[in-house]
Amino acid sequence: MESLAEDVNAEMLDADGAPVSRYLPGDQLPGRLPAWERLGVGYRCETWLAWSPEMWGPAVVKFPRPHQLDHPRARASLDREVAALAGNLHPGLPRLYEDGTGAPMPYLVFEHIDGIALDDEIDEHGAFAAAEVALLATQLLAALRTVHARGLAHVDIKPANVMLRDGRPLLIDFGSARVIGTTQPSGKLIGSPGYAAPDLEAGAPISAAMDMYGLGVALHEALTGDVAFDPDLAASERPTPPPLPATEVTDLVLRMLAADPGDRPDVDAALNTFADVAESAGHSRRPSWVRS
Repeated sequence: MESLAEDVNAEMLDADGAPVSRYLPGDQLPGRLPAWERLGVGYRCETWLAWSPEMWGPAVVKFPRPHQLDHPRARASLDREVAALAGNLHPGLPRLYEDGTGAPMPYLVFEHIDGIALDDEIDEHGAFAAAEVALLATQLLAALRTVHARGLAHVDIKPANVMLRDGRPLLIDFGSARVIGTTQPSGKLIGSPGYAAPDLEAGAPISAAMDMYGLGVALHEALTGDVAFDPDLAASERPTPPPLPATEVTDLVLRMLAADPGDRPDVDAALNTFADVAESAGHSRRPSWVRS
C-alpha cells in the first residue's frame, strides 16, 4: 500500500485548478477498500465507489480532497455525517458502515445505493403524478424526522441528494447538516442556490423549517418536471413559484415554499397529509389504524 503522503500527492486538478485524488482501479482508498471509480467531487470532500471483499459487494468511501486534508471544515463535514447517520437505521437513509474520522486521513464508508438520483429521474422521465409525489414525500419526511429527532437539520435537500432505489427514496449527503437552533457564520452560504430557504440564505438560526422548504422545492420539481427557481437568483429575488393545478398535494407543496418559515407545515403534519393522499391512491405504507 502507498504511504499517506503518496496517496495525497497522487492527484490531478479539477476544472478550477484544485487538486483531486487520483486512484486507479484496485488502489487502496482511505479505509483500505479497493477503488472502483470516482462518484463525485464536492467542495471539501470526494466520494468513491469501492469494492468490499468482506461483504463481496460495493461500498462508498468519502474523504477530504488533498488540499482540504488539514482543513478543520472538511473534518467537520464528515463529523456531521456521523452525527446524522451513525446508528440511524431508517430505510430512507444510507447506512454508515464505518466511521474512520479518527484516522490520519479521515474517511467514512457507506452502503452503496444502487439507483438513480431524483434529478436524473426527472430529466429522463419527466413529471411525477400527484399520488407518486405524495408517496415520495411521505418516505422522505419519515426519514427526515429521525434526523430532526437528533437535533439536526439537513439544510441541503435537493433532487440531487435524493436517490431512488427500487422506487423508494433515500436522503443522502449530510455533510452540510447543522444543529437546530445554532447560528450561522456570516458570509458563508449553507445549502445550494435555488434550494436554500430564504431564511437560510438570510443567515437565520438553523431550523427544521429550512428542510421543509428544500424538500418543497424538490417536490415541486417532481410535480412539474422542471427546475423551480433560477439558481443565480437570491432567495429574496425569487418570483412566485410556478403555478400548479389545485390539489391537496400541490397546496401542501406550495405551503412548504412559504417565504415565512412560520407559514410552512411541520414535518408530522405534512407527513400525515401526504400519507393520506398516497393511501387514497392505493399506496399504503402503514396500518389503517395508525394516524401519527
